[in-house]
Amino acid sequence: MDGLQHLVAALPASVQRVVFVSSSAVYGDHDGAWVDETTPVAPMGFNGRILCEAEDWLAAQTVPSVALRLAGLYGPGRLQLLERLREGAAHAPRTPPHWANRMHIDDAAAAAAHLLMLPSPDAVYIGADDTPLPLHDLYSELGAQLGAPAVPEGPPPPRVGSKRVCNARLKATGFDLRWPDARAGYAALIAAEHDRG
Repeated sequence: MDGLQHLVAALPASVQRVVFVSSSAVYGDHDGAWVDETTPVAPMGFNGRILCEAEDWLAAQTVPSVALRLAGLYGPGRLQLLERLREGAAHAPRTPPHWANRMHIDDAAAAAAHLLMLPSPDAVYIGADDTPLPLHDLYSELGAQLGAPAVPEGPPPPRVGSKRVCNARLKATGFDLRWPDARAGYAALIAAEHDRG
């Protein structure tokens, strides 16, 4: 909050819009149901609560703003999941499934730039790819691509919640994803690692 408040105070009057990068963590748990921008926020953890507070504070300022609630990010420099799979340190529940939502960092950056230039944006958008996946299915497929050990059953990540986030509002603005399915995005990262190695 302090950083956001100092940043807004330092903005020149000519700034026409702020895009605040938030998180789908603000929605909490929905037992695998779909959520969109109209779903009430119900964060489970400290990060989600602070992001809700920051969104509300920024929306009350005079500078026009948009909140972009991003799903789990992956991409170059964000490969911790692949390392955990290689080490056999990742686990996921099977029944009931825990739904995972992802967005490639290149798509996330492009979405933020897109919203900065949009003529009349809404106040909130969800940034995610087109393909929510059961966490175990995602981990198992990536593990197979890596030649990693089988993914054991285990508890879901804490304070994230199972939900499928809908990106329809963002896509309705004309935004196109380069990586609509995290399985293909991760496969490209794995191939790039192999080429370098």
